[in-house]
Amino acid sequence: MRVAVRDAVLFYEKQSCANAVVLCAFAREELGRSRILLDLWRNSSRASIVTIKDVEAAVKNHVEKQRAGMFSLTMRADSEGELAKILRIRRTESPQSKKWQDADAKLKTIDAEMAERTPRDRHAERMSALYVEPKSTTEWNRPADKSVKEAYEFLVDAINDYRARYQSWYFGSPADLLQHNDPELYSAFKRMSDRPTLPVPIDPSWPSGG
Repeated sequence: MRVAVRDAVLFYEKQSCANAVVLCAFAREELGRSRILLDLWRNSSRASIVTIKDVEAAVKNHVEKQRAGMFSLTMRADSEGELAKILRIRRTESPQSKKWQDADAKLKTIDAEMAERTPRDRHAERMSALYVEPKSTTEWNRPADKSVKEAYEFLVDAINDYRARYQSWYFGSPADLLQHNDPELYSAFKRMSDRPTLPVPIDPSWPSGG
């Protein structure tokens, strides 16, 4: 993911929005793949036998890699939309009030539905950025129509997840923190003489149009 995210930002800065989305989507899949492979490694280190076929099967599905690479969710609310109203109630009402509790229950439902839907949506976003295809009898999907706003939001969500892993899971945090939180992984990293260095996350510039 490390190089792909950086290059996706470069595509975005050159207004190549479809290419930025495609590369970023693949980068997120690789983040998910790393999580899946790490789980397999943990199983193998506990005397479970993991075969090449197990590995191939585990990383085959695009949507499941998107799911594994999802470490956070971002809710974007229109000022007059239902989500904005729910968030406003949670911000202004007392947590003991029925209004707040009803809004909180709705928000949890939205969050669960979003968590289930988002991996499929991200895979569909990649496909729409790759292929010219008919959407209806009168409309076509054209990757060239991918907007700057769409690309920016897609990139930001992925970079936020990458940053979380960079800071707390791999090499961004102090060695003693990783040693304390995950000594098994820390020991494995220490044994890797050719361990790659992850680049600092780079944020895309704010959309200027599109």
